Amino acid sequence: MSRLWPEGEPISVQTNTHNQPVRFTWHERVYRLARIHQRWEVDVDWWRAEGRVWRSYLAVTTTDGLLCVIYQDLEKQAWYLAKVYD
Repeated sequence: MSRLWPEGEPISVQTNTHNQPVRFTWHERVYRLARIHQRWEVDVDWWRAEGRVWRSYLAVTTTDGLLCVIYQDLEKQAWYLAKVYD
């Protein structure tokens, strides 16, 4: 069963000199990225009083085989884990 966090689980992300994620920390465990499979951006609700949702998503695999989706909230400049696949 896949785990999904619609509002995201906060993570700490380290990037390389090109500002590309290379690893993230979740629940005090470090996951190194082996591959970025896909990238996409969501920019919606900028007109609503509740606020804009502006995110950059990445589908990634870690070196220990974890397939997941992480994203950066481009408004807050914070990173989150959105989904972990089995």
